[in-house]
Amino acid sequence: MGPYLSQPNKNKLTTTGEGISVIFAASEMQGWRNTMEDAHINRPDLVQDVSVFGVFDGHGGKEVATFVEKHFIDELLKNQNFKNQKFEEALKETFLKMDELLMTPNGQIELNKYKANDSDDSYAGCTANVALIHKNTLYVANAGDSRSVLCRNNTNYDMSYDHKPDHQDEKSRIERAGGFVRDGRVNGNLNLSRALGDLEYKCDSKFKPHEQLIIATPDIKQTILCPQDQFILMGCDGIFETLTHDELLNHINQKLGSALVTQELLKEVAEDLLNKLLAPDTSQGTGCDNMSVIIVYLKK
Repeated sequence: MGPYLSQPNKNKLTTTGEGISVIFAASEMQGWRNTMEDAHINRPDLVQDVSVFGVFDGHGGKEVATFVEKHFIDELLKNQNFKNQKFEEALKETFLKMDELLMTPNGQIELNKYKANDSDDSYAGCTANVALIHKNTLYVANAGDSRSVLCRNNTNYDMSYDHKPDHQDEKSRIERAGGFVRDGRVNGNLNLSRALGDLEYKCDSKFKPHEQLIIATPDIKQTILCPQDQFILMGCDGIFETLTHDELLNHINQKLGSALVTQELLKEVAEDLLNKLLAPDTSQGTGCDNMSVIIVYLKK
């Protein structure tokens, strides 16, 4: 059996919600893939003046993405830096905390509950792209190749960049850890240089967590939101395969038009975007992945 279904699964699971400063719609679709391995979080008004959204794109199985979806918010709320409103530090520590939890005996037991098969070992991981909005400041923490793009003055203001093994800094770290990059893949296998999980790449006791072949350490970008900021587009890499960031934002803006933005309208726009991005067949390889998208509209 290959990686694709004979016909795509176009069923969508869509969640909408609203907070004091945001309205959001999150939609996911399995598409052509045999299984669905994405997960996401949506928490407007998590605490006063703070909203958090995240996309977790699983690989090698759904279990790590599911685990992170379940635990990320709880661990963020426990974090002392989060309580002290030191959000960059809090996001970084919570990313690393996911790996710490996964490595515990209880974490391994829980991980096995989420697996699609009965094998003893899990070789799964997931990307993590998390946006935290505090008052008028947007923070985006990223590990992997899911993305956040801010629509600013009708054009794209990118809030993350992909972590790929052939980027020079990433490649240098991989080689220092005793690995190699071939065909854009770590040890010829994984096409990401940062991710949560993938614990088999993180077990060399000679190296610290940020020195391993694959690391969970996120890059974090922040910006002060302004009246020209309309919405944040978040998604797994499948969202960004076939259209440029500018084309994606233009499509969303056209669908939004000048209408009053509501949860129902954002739901329609998000689901329409998934339909547009889905490939008609699997011959090209793009538009065939699981797709998860979050549109976070910024109230004025």
